[in-house]
Amino acid sequence: MSHNYNGGIASYAIWLPEFTQFIQLYQSGKSVNEIKQLSDDENIFQMSTKARAKRCSRNLAIRITALPEPMIDAFPHLNTTNQKLVSLISVMLTSRILDEFVYDVYRPKVTMHETTLQDYEVEAFLNQKRIESPEIAKWSLNTFKRLKGALKTFLRDAGLMEINPENKKEDKLLFPLIDTQVALIMKNAKLDYELAALGGI
Repeated sequence: MSHNYNGGIASYAIWLPEFTQFIQLYQSGKSVNEIKQLSDDENIFQMSTKARAKRCSRNLAIRITALPEPMIDAFPHLNTTNQKLVSLISVMLTSRILDEFVYDVYRPKVTMHETTLQDYEVEAFLNQKRIESPEIAKWSLNTFKRLKGALKTFLRDAGLMEINPENKKEDKLLFPLIDTQVALIMKNAKLDYELAALGGI
């Protein structure tokens, strides 16, 4: 897990197609730096601007590097549900605030079989972090606002929840089944915190 808090994850996304492409290139023998260079030179991730392409490729590079090698090897053979989870895990391993959000907010819901996440619960989590961490207390209100949206978007994009059409202030939680292979790799790599956060044992 990343040791510092960073509010910058609001600028990033799950980027599943790009994440998948990065892994394919990596597995075909290209180094992380070569893939970053390809993104800079040829915009292989098809981002709208050079700055976005750079942000995407650099973020993906950090995330792929954070994953255990067996997880990268297993990735192409997983179903889409678990590919999304692996992509989320890579963000959790590089973003402390997201890691703790999934653990503190999503995990208890799995345990209690609660099927909704209210807006105020996301705000309560961020307020608690503001009290606990002088680092977070310095963040601007705009950062908090963007972060609140980003945390929810990450969970939606990863398949952990979806918008409730009847109530915009809450999300309907989903509890995807973690592939036994993914769970085993996580245990072997000592990622017990992340496994528990996602409702694994």
